[in-house]
Amino acid sequence: MTDESSIADISPPKTTLNDDKTSLCQQLMSRLQALNSLTATTAVSKKQIWLEFLSLWFDILQNSVSDVPSCYKECSRLPHNMINKTSFYQLKRETDVARQTFFTCLSLLNLSHIKDYLKSTNENGAVSTNQAYCTQVNFMLSLLSEALPYLPLLSTDEEKIIEKSTELFTLLIEYVDLCMPIKSKTTEQKDYKLDSPIMDILSVLWNLLDRTVFVPTFLKCDLPKKVVLWLAQARMLLVESRQPLIHIALNISWHDEGADELNKYRAIAVIKQYQKKYIEDDSRLIVFGMVLALLSTPEQLKNDAKDMKIVLDKLLQLVINADINKSSRYNGFHISEPLGVLVKMFVVEEQTLDYTLCRAETEPPSDMHSTISLFISLFFKFSNALKGDNGLEQFTLTAILNILWSISFHPIYGQELLSDEKLIDTIKTFTDDHNQQEIVEQYRRRSMESIKSATYGILHNLNRKITNDIASDEKIVTHDIRESNSMKGKSDKPMIMISYCHKNDSFCTELFNLLTTHNDAFDIWIDRTHLQGVDDLWELIAYGIERSSIVVSLISSQYFESKSC
Repeated sequence: MTDESSIADISPPKTTLNDDKTSLCQQLMSRLQALNSLTATTAVSKKQIWLEFLSLWFDILQNSVSDVPSCYKECSRLPHNMINKTSFYQLKRETDVARQTFFTCLSLLNLSHIKDYLKSTNENGAVSTNQAYCTQVNFMLSLLSEALPYLPLLSTDEEKIIEKSTELFTLLIEYVDLCMPIKSKTTEQKDYKLDSPIMDILSVLWNLLDRTVFVPTFLKCDLPKKVVLWLAQARMLLVESRQPLIHIALNISWHDEGADELNKYRAIAVIKQYQKKYIEDDSRLIVFGMVLALLSTPEQLKNDAKDMKIVLDKLLQLVINADINKSSRYNGFHISEPLGVLVKMFVVEEQTLDYTLCRAETEPPSDMHSTISLFISLFFKFSNALKGDNGLEQFTLTAILNILWSISFHPIYGQELLSDEKLIDTIKTFTDDHNQQEIVEQYRRRSMESIKSATYGILHNLNRKITNDIASDEKIVTHDIRESNSMKGKSDKPMIMISYCHKNDSFCTELFNLLTTHNDAFDIWIDRTHLQGVDDLWELIAYGIERSSIVVSLISSQYFESKSC
């Protein structure tokens, strides 16, 4: 038999936590040495080395500095060396490299010990509490900023990763806030320069918000309030330091909820104050004009009509210049941006359309015929957007159709559209449901209607017979629809029609429910009960108006901005 003491003698020695850490550190150090020994002679080898670096960098930094201190020390210059070794600033243009770089950096910044470091730094007034973390975080922010502009369309899962990073974004926004002139308590009254990490954070905010889908994420981080506060301090900043601020405000304002939040903190007044003193060049002037147009109510736009004429000149010029380029971009703007602003301005103020078409000052000079021809040519240029998955091109097509819809409301301008048979035939194709199936989900402001709504609106305005022809092609007989929908529940009682914007649907429901309690006295005409399964809406709405004794319009800013209303 074997006694207990002999059993103890042959048992394996216990490993301690320190032994595990030592072993891990040795493994990581071996990988570091192997990585540093690799030679980057070709584009392929540079890419392989960069991707290996990202993997190793994450494996090191997912441990706290107290666990692998020697690795952090060896890693202090690693990102810088790898950037030079692999020619990263050229390499980042490759989609898979940009994607892997961005999401590696985002994952690192979301690590609990990295966020704890950011919290402690904020609590200490933006003063670093750990130089090892400070160095690595600065590299993360720089690479995040460099890779983001080259990210293509994101998958749903990737969007969710970004949307779940609100705690991180809140920490980064707070860090920027602490480094702004007022909170940093600088004695400088002008030309205050923001450090590189702050500029990297602002660049990340600017580029992420360029994808309007992320605006609600940053509303949770209280960014609109901070941006207005930062713009109020812009007079103290260097030109380079203050330029990202107005672009961030512009990107927030593309979302209606973002615009509402900016207005809550009096953004228009702050921006106008800045605009009076600190416009550096024409490219900045148009940015300010676009922000103010998106933030302003219809009444404010009417009051600012004189200033807005200059903006309209710049917007149309930007469209002309961007149209010439194969990328549909000019001076940092995609053509969809000036078009999107024009959509709103054409809806809320009729004189805006007249000025843009007939009197705008551009180079080369433009007139009604050339400007309408420009919009028509843009329509043909983007008419196949629904056949692909480029959301930006599809948004551009939506904006162009909304502009053509605004043009079609005016008899003289409408004749320019009506005389182009190819245009009418192509517009007709968008009434087909099959042409709508592949559209990439894009956010639309409340002043912009869907492709299908704009299409029917154009055709209805130009010539009712055109709309009837489409209805016939769809095997919809207008007379039968009238009988089955608009005449539904026909009686001798008077009828009340409710006209409303779908953005105000909940209030409309309350009114509808109240009125139905008196259905012994009158009937009610509303789209939700009379237009079910109908494509040719405008014919039936017009017929509903004719039959109604009273039309109740639920007027709101959303109603005023909607061409459908």
